[in-house]
Amino acid sequence: MNYEEQLKQTNETNHFMIHNNIKAAMLTKDQARVTAAVTPVSLNAMESVHGGLMFIMAEIAAGLLTRNDGRRHVTVNSSFRFLKGTNRAEELTAEAAVINRGRRLCVCRSVVRETGNERILAEGEFTFYCLDEG
Repeated sequence: MNYEEQLKQTNETNHFMIHNNIKAAMLTKDQARVTAAVTPVSLNAMESVHGGLMFIMAEIAAGLLTRNDGRRHVTVNSSFRFLKGTNRAEELTAEAAVINRGRRLCVCRSVVRETGNERILAEGEFTFYCLDEG
């Protein structure tokens, strides 16, 4: 399945992403991007974007990138930092890049930004374990 087909399938069948208004926007061999419109349900009690939304966007972008080789992977570890909050964003973007892809483990770094703004709101590393042989 090519990258465009993977994006389409993800956006149509991943019910968790659909429920959380997250869309797979870009996928290549080495990078992935997801976006999410900020709505009232995206906000915490302080009326800022909930950190949980940033985390799941970062993990989803990394997971999309990790499995672009057609194999199944599961998250086994993560390290995540919240650097700056936002209460004015209309959309967030999370981008992931591969740090190291081995036979069994893939490590990715993700960053989350307000769409159109270079300031990083959150960042983290995610390690995935490959469930498939080969």
